[in-house]
Amino acid sequence: MKRKNEYTEFGLWLKLELSRRGLTNRELADMAGINHRVVSDVMVGRNNRHKEELRRVLECYDQERMAKTG
Repeated sequence: MKRKNEYTEFGLWLKLELSRRGLTNRELADMAGINHRVVSDVMVGRNNRHKEELRRVLECYDQERMAKTG
């Protein structure tokens, strides 16, 4: 079975958002409480179950950062 290696539209968005925040896949996975491989799988379309969860984690990260900077 050939592996998918190209990013999905969501994967490209997620990669950009992580870059904007200076975060890695592993850091996002740790915040979400999932394995870092799941983040990579979501980015290339092998796993679609965690998309909304990852989006929410980034939103919470932003809110916490804003609260700290006041």
